[in-house]
Order: sequence, then C-alpha cells, then structure tokens
Amino acid sequence: MKKIFYAVALLSALFAVASCQTEKEAMEQHPFSNKLYINTGVASEEILVKAGDPDLVRTLSIGTPKPMEQAVSGVFVADQAYVENYKTIYGEPAVEPLPYANCVIENPEVTIAAGANVSASATVNFIGLSSLDRDIVYVMPIVLKNVTDINVIAPKTAVYYVFKGAALINVVCNMSENRAAAQSWATPEKFTNMTHFTAEALIRQNVAGRLISTVMGVEGHFLLRIGDSGVPDNQLQVASSSNQTNSNMQFQLGKWTHMACVFDGGLVTVYFDGRKVLDAANCGRSSVTWGAYGSDKGETGGRYFWLGYSYAGDRYLDGELSEVRIWDHCLTQEEILAPNHFYFVDPASEGLIAYWKMDDGAGTTLKDSSPNGNDLTLDNETRWPKVALPETN
Repeated sequence: MKKIFYAVALLSALFAVASCQTEKEAMEQHPFSNKLYINTGVASEEILVKAGDPDLVRTLSIGTPKPMEQAVSGVFVADQAYVENYKTIYGEPAVEPLPYANCVIENPEVTIAAGANVSASATVNFIGLSSLDRDIVYVMPIVLKNVTDINVIAPKTAVYYVFKGAALINVVCNMSENRAAAQSWATPEKFTNMTHFTAEALIRQNVAGRLISTVMGVEGHFLLRIGDSGVPDNQLQVASSSNQTNSNMQFQLGKWTHMACVFDGGLVTVYFDGRKVLDAANCGRSSVTWGAYGSDKGETGGRYFWLGYSYAGDRYLDGELSEVRIWDHCLTQEEILAPNHFYFVDPASEGLIAYWKMDDGAGTTLKDSSPNGNDLTLDNETRWPKVALPETN
C-alpha cells in the first residue's frame, strides 16, 4: 500500500514540475518549423458593389507563428491566373478576372524583421468598381510571391476578393408614426424664394385610410401630401395657394413609385415613374421658401420643412421613403428617365441642394448625401426595411 502511495506522489510531483514549464521552454523541447502565411482571417471575401460606392481599400500583411531569427520578406501580387484556382476551390465556374486597372497595390513588398513575427501592411486599392458590369461576378486573387528561405503554408498564400453587383437600394426608411424635420438648414439661402426647383422621392404607401398623409414640404406654403377632403386617400396633392391634383396621381398601395414634382415659376408638373401625371398646373405661388416659420397655426413642434408631417401628428406617411432629393432647377422628363435615376444620382450633381438617401439603417439622423450638409432629424427611432431596388421580374 505504501508503494502505491509513493508512486502516486512521485507522479504528482513530476506533473507539477512539468506544469511549471514556460511556453517557450515547451516549444524548445518540441520544436517545429516556422512557416509563413498571409495574415488574414478569411481566404475569400465577397464584396457587394452598387452605383456610387467609393473606392475600396484592404490591407494585407504576412506573419509567422514564432518570431523570426532573421528577416524574411515577400511580395503581394494581383494575379488573374489564380482565378482558375478559385473556380476549382469554390466550385464557381461563372466568374471573370477583375481587370488589373481596378486593382492597385501600394507597398507590395512586405518584411518581417528579425525578432518579429508580423510585417507592416501592404495596401490594396480597388478602384472604379461602380463602373463594372453588374451582371458579372469578378474575382481578383492577391497572391504572396518571391518568398525565400522559409516554408509557406500553401492554403494561405492567396486571398480572393469577389465582387458582385448589389441592388442600388438595399435599405429604406419607414415613416409610420414618425417625421423628420429641418428646423434650420445648413444652407438656408438655397431654400429661400425658390422660383425653379424639383422635389423627388421614391414612395411606397403601404396603408391608406386616413384623411391626409404627408410626403414633404411646409404646411400652408408648399406641401406634397396624399389625400384630403374630397381627395382619395392614395392620391397625391400639391397643396399650395391653389391645390392641384387629379386621378392620375394615385399610388398603388405596397408598390414603389418614383415621384418628381417640378416647380417652374408657379407652374407645377408632376411625374410618376417618369410619366407625366400633372402638366403645368398653376399653384398660385410664384416662389417657394422651404424654411422655418416658427410655431404658428398651433402645429406641434413648429412649422418647418418636414418629411412625413403637416399640421397634425396623425398625418404621417404609413409607408417608406427613399432617395428624397431637392434640386435648384427644373429637371426635364429626359433627365428623370435617365438610367437608374429613380434609384441613384451622383451626390455631387450640379444643383442638388439636398439628398436624403434614407438608407442610414440606424439612429435618428437622415444624412444629407449632397455636399450641403442639410441633415434631417427623425423624432423617433424607426424601422429600416431591407429591399432590393430596382425590383427584378
């Protein structure tokens, strides 16, 4: 019995001594060959590209499990030949190489210094992506080459960047029981005494049944609203000194409609999906100021430019908005019908004084994508439905 006790005690003591070994001592007792690899967590990254997206930047470095005894280097190279490897590995034959013109690598040679185990980063710039054919899937392999005096982990010598065309609009803003205001503009002069302007929006009215629903504008001055006494609850009305509407201006519930209202010295023309539904109607006002008018008329929160509100809280839009824009000139029908105009315009377009894409996805600020900084503020947090626009049949 004593022999068993002493044997157990001896084993316990040996185990305790072994447990006190440092990681370095354990590695020295059980050495392994240091190997090089691209220091990234994924071997393939899918990138969705839509019109207007900025250039894309990625960084890559190399690493080893243990510090190097001497410096080692390699070079990152964009290599279309490796697209064939991608097809085999991922079983996707219907892809094409990304043109070399769309990929520029800065500081492609990277070095792990002696005593270190990671290099500085190379910068991979993907440029001009929004001009790619949206129906093609492109792949650009970035490959580690020109490595000497060290073994390289084979599966980690290439990273594949995969570019796919995304929907032009992926997220929209729900305006139900909500509203967004500009109590003061960053550029108030642009909204004062406007004699010529265009207001646009993508609108999906989901539910009718209330007397008035509001799109945008200022109550008592110039307002785009849906419904009214004697006006169907799905029919757009230009409410100003003289209200203008007709039966051609009716929204189909649950369907996205692009609306453009062109104000030309008091004559108003309205387009639905590029189709003229109101032609040069006189609204009784030669100019429009979409500014702040204080809290007159008893309106809750004041009389300002609003999205989704006019006079009373129950006049919100029970639906979604996207691509809300204001221009300082009259758009032509040809411009409105330009390819993808309903879903995207260049934020730097001449005369674009406010551009709320309504795709912020969180928070209560609706960012102005134009250079003018005319952000709007939602009263409350809202829902941000995911969509894919334009819709495909």
